[in-house]
Amino acid sequence: MTRRSVIITGAGKGVGAACARRFAVAGDRLVLADHDEDAVKAIADELSDGGAETAFVHADVSKRLDVHNIIAEALDAYGRIDVLANMAMEHFTASFLDTDEDDFERVIGLNLRGAFLINQAVAKQFVKQAEDPDFDGSPGAIVNFGSVEAVSASGDHAAFAASQGGLTQLTKAAAMALAPYGVRANVVCAGAVKGDFSTDEARKQVREATPLNRIGDPEEIAEVAFFMASAAASYITGQSLYVDGGQLAKYQTPDVAEAEG
Repeated sequence: MTRRSVIITGAGKGVGAACARRFAVAGDRLVLADHDEDAVKAIADELSDGGAETAFVHADVSKRLDVHNIIAEALDAYGRIDVLANMAMEHFTASFLDTDEDDFERVIGLNLRGAFLINQAVAKQFVKQAEDPDFDGSPGAIVNFGSVEAVSASGDHAAFAASQGGLTQLTKAAAMALAPYGVRANVVCAGAVKGDFSTDEARKQVREATPLNRIGDPEEIAEVAFFMASAAASYITGQSLYVDGGQLAKYQTPDVAEAEG
C-alpha cells in the first residue's frame, strides 16, 4: 500500500509539531510548513534524522503564493496529497473595545483566510485525484485545528473567537462540497493546551476551570487529529470534535449567595 502524503501546516511548534511527529511514527511522508523557517526546518531535520521522509516549506498560509508553494512541494516530492492537517493558528488577546482593525485583519487572515486558501488548494488536488481513474489512493481527508472558542468566547478574544466560529463553518462547507468525491473535512477544537500560557497564574486559573484539572498536551490533540485523518474515522465528516478536558460540558454555577448580598 502506498504511504500517505501528508501536508502539515503550523508544523514548527506546539500541536503542529506534535502532529508531525505522530504522522511520522505512522510512516507517512510529510510536507511541513510554517512561517517560522528555523522552527520548521528543525522539526524536519529531527524527523528526517529519525528515518522519516520529510520535506519542508517556509510559508504563511494567509498568502496565496505560499499556499501554491506548499502544494507544489508536496506534488514534486510525492506526486500526490492524501491528508491536510492544517494546524496553523494565531492566538490574540486584547479587549474587544481596544482591538484595532489591523489586529483583527491579521488574526482573521491567518486563522480563517489562511484556512480557506490551504483547504481549497488541497481540495482541488483531491478532486483531481478522485477523477483520475489511475489514482490508487483513498479520497483524502482534511483536518483543521480549532478552539473551543468556536462556541464560547471571552471579551478579550473577539478577533480570535470570530476566526474560530468562521473556521467551523468553513469546515462544514468544505465537507459538503467534497462529500461527492468521498473526501472528508473535520475540525479538532482544543481547549487549554500546554504552551498557550505564559504565567503560572494563568495556568493555575485554566486548570481550575477544567473539570479534568489539568492542561492538555499537544500530543493528545495530535492523536485526535491523526484519528480524524485515518480510515478509522471514514464515516465522520463535517464535524467539530472538542478536546477540552470537559470545559464546555461544565455548568458554571452562579454564586447565588453573593448575588443576593
